[in-house]
Amino acid sequence: MPDTAAGPGDPEALEEAACLVCGSREAQPVATSRAQMWGPAERFQWQRCRACGLVYLSPRVPAARIGRYYEGYIPHRGPGAWGRWAGLVRTSEARTDRLRLARIRSLGPVGPGQAVLDVGCGRPSFLRLVCQETGARCVGTDFDDGGWRGAPAEWPGLELHAGELEQLPLAGPFDRITLWHVLEHLYDPVGTLRHLRTLADARTRLVIEVPDHAGLSRRLQGDHWAGYHTPRHTAAYTPASLRQALERAGWRVVAQQQWGTLDPWVLWWLGQQERGPRDWSGSLEGAFLPFVAGKVATLPLALLARWVPLGFQTAIAAA
Repeated sequence: MPDTAAGPGDPEALEEAACLVCGSREAQPVATSRAQMWGPAERFQWQRCRACGLVYLSPRVPAARIGRYYEGYIPHRGPGAWGRWAGLVRTSEARTDRLRLARIRSLGPVGPGQAVLDVGCGRPSFLRLVCQETGARCVGTDFDDGGWRGAPAEWPGLELHAGELEQLPLAGPFDRITLWHVLEHLYDPVGTLRHLRTLADARTRLVIEVPDHAGLSRRLQGDHWAGYHTPRHTAAYTPASLRQALERAGWRVVAQQQWGTLDPWVLWWLGQQERGPRDWSGSLEGAFLPFVAGKVATLPLALLARWVPLGFQTAIAAA
C-alpha cells in the first residue's frame, strides 16, 4: 500500500466516491462504521447504490493515503501477534491453505504445465502449498513485498511480484486465478477484474472469496460488522452485486456460494471486538483462549455454513 500523508481521518482529506460497479452517484446511507483495527475514533459512511445495490464507502480515504491504516495491521503481524499461541495459529492458517487448495482442485486437475495466479498473496503460504502439492507454476502479486521480503528462502519455486497489478510483467494465461479477501480492498474492482480477464483463456477459472453483506453476521452486528473493515474495505458485496461486478468485467459466473474457506466465527469475533472497542496495538495472547472457547461453542453452527449464510461468500467465474 502507498504511504499516507498526515491526517487521513480529517474530512478534508476524504474523497467522495461513485458506485464501484455501475458508476452511479445516486446512493443512500446504510451504515456508519468506526475505523476498525485502528486507535483514533474516526467514523465513515457506507452507502447503497440506488441503481445496482452495491454497498460502498463514501466519502473514503484516497488510495494515496490509505497506507496509514495498514501500519501495525493485525493480519500483517501474522501469528506472532498471538504471543505464545503463535504455533497453533500457524496450524490454523495451514488448514485454511489446504481448504483453498481443495477449492481450486475441485474445479478440475491442477498440476505440472498449468499456472496459478494468487492476487494479493500477502505471506504466500497458500501458493507454496499449491507449488509443493501440484507442481504447477505459481505466481503471486501484492502491493508490496512485505509478506515475503524478510524470509525469501521460505518461498522456493514461487514467482512473486510487488507493485500495481496492471503494471506487473505477468505471463498468462493462468488456469486458476484466486483473490482471497482482496476484491473488497480495491478502489477499481471492475477495472482489476477486466485486467485479469486479459490473463485468462477458456480453461481459466477465477475464484473470489469476500465477506457477504447479505449474511447473518452483518444483519446481527450492524455497524460493528467486521466485514466493513472500515476504511480498508471500499465495498461490501452481496452475491448479487458481486455477480454484477464480474459480469461487467466480462466474466461469466458459473457458481456462487454463501460460504468460504474461513470460519464464520472469525468474522463474528472480530465484530464483537470492535463493539468494545478492543485496543489492537498490543498482543492478542490474552484473547486466544476466549477466542478458541467461542470457536468450539459455535462449531455446530459453523457446520451449517453451506446452508445458512453466516458471513462469507465465494464466486467462481469463467473467461
